[in-house]
Amino acid sequence: MGLDGVSCVPCHIQSADSIGLLFSGSLRFDTLGRPLYGPYDDGLFGSPMSSFVGYEPLYASHINDAGLCAGCHTLITETADLSGVLTGGHFVEQATYHEWLNSSFNTDVDPDNGITCQGCHVPRIDDAIVISANYLFLTGRSPYGLHHFAGANTFMLQLLKDNIVDLGLTASPAQFDSTILLTNIQLQQKSLMLDVSMEDRTADTAFIDVNLTNIAGHKFPSGYPSRRAFVQLDVLNDEGDTLFSSGGWNSAYEVNGHDADWEPHHDVITAEDQAQIYEQVMADVNGDKTTVLERAASLLKDNRLTPLGFSTSHPSYDTTLVVNVPASDIDFNYDGVGVEGSGTDIVHYHVPMNGYTGPTHVHARFWYQTAPPRWMQEMFAYNSAEIDTFRTMYDNADKSPILVQSDTLTDISLGIDDMNELGVRIFPNPVRDGLLRIDGLSDRVLSVEVFDARGRLVATPALTGRSRVEVQLPQGKGTYIVAFRTATGTVSERVVAQ
Repeated sequence: MGLDGVSCVPCHIQSADSIGLLFSGSLRFDTLGRPLYGPYDDGLFGSPMSSFVGYEPLYASHINDAGLCAGCHTLITETADLSGVLTGGHFVEQATYHEWLNSSFNTDVDPDNGITCQGCHVPRIDDAIVISANYLFLTGRSPYGLHHFAGANTFMLQLLKDNIVDLGLTASPAQFDSTILLTNIQLQQKSLMLDVSMEDRTADTAFIDVNLTNIAGHKFPSGYPSRRAFVQLDVLNDEGDTLFSSGGWNSAYEVNGHDADWEPHHDVITAEDQAQIYEQVMADVNGDKTTVLERAASLLKDNRLTPLGFSTSHPSYDTTLVVNVPASDIDFNYDGVGVEGSGTDIVHYHVPMNGYTGPTHVHARFWYQTAPPRWMQEMFAYNSAEIDTFRTMYDNADKSPILVQSDTLTDISLGIDDMNELGVRIFPNPVRDGLLRIDGLSDRVLSVEVFDARGRLVATPALTGRSRVEVQLPQGKGTYIVAFRTATGTVSERVVAQ
């Protein structure tokens, strides 16, 4: 029975009075009269089903309610100490349903625009479908929910496919391929948006933002706590040489720069040994990291991307906590004006440029893993028939992360583009007393020239190694251009005299 997984019946006989109220697999079934609930009320399928499988098909609106998924997709475990003795404590292993409740996807919050779990994982089509393999004379039903149930775990699907015989599975390789394809579509097209931008650049530092937007109706990643996602940022020069790399992965399928225990959440990344990893990290009764679910007592980290509309004041926040995201990260789930619930995060990279001012190519990638190698270490320290069998299958599997989204940009600057990059400040502007001050001069500035609106040179202050000079403008009102000559070009600024 375990090899069959979840069959059709448990979903379709759930009692309407208990959905969304019972969790951790504690489901309530309606068995009197052997009903089988569905979304159709035309009575066209009653006799064949009643006669041949002994179930009475009945219409029930709750079959499309997100609460139908709650009983399994919020799982609360009992906590045991390191000796296996229950402590009386509990741990929220996963709370995908409650994450949906705490979002703008919640149909109770927004009946017109909300989307239930079924809306994404059982997508509807308008075609009229005959829902029987043997009675094709029946009238087709529309709309029809495609029972894809696609999530994001292609790794385990591929592992199962590669071990069909050893595991005694009845699904064919083609059926696994179909589900893997649908899973990749769900993961790569319906989970995340990514955008990379060059906010500023000097010869010393490139200020690069990676903007992430969660478009799923729950946290991303969600579900089983082994799942994690991470950002890779590579900055290359015009010859293709790497100037900076954060968050790549190595031959052991581990994130480069990962701390020995667990990687903290980063708002700003300044070094290659820092990586942004979105994940849930569990702790045991001693506060030490653990991947053994029965030992999980608290959270060391939960910085997974929150869904649109997520709020720390929502009644379900106690099961959907954000943990160890520093308060200084003011754009984690906050928009540009400080409103909570954006479902976004911006990772700010301050990339050392070490004087390089040529064209720069930036590549941002967002990777996803369901079974990271570090998650397996604690289990693989033990031996049993089941662990040893899985270890062999895991070692032989392709553990490459799945690319979810990527974006690239090229900064075509051949030198210093503007005053910010040059590091020079002109003040005041407008000038009211005729005296213009220039501050922040360095040896990158070869000369300074001031021109009037007709292009006539009116001043060339001597620099002689000074960081600050003053320029007396001609009397009267006017507009002037201050030009800074550098080894790679000229940067200019408009100044008004009043």
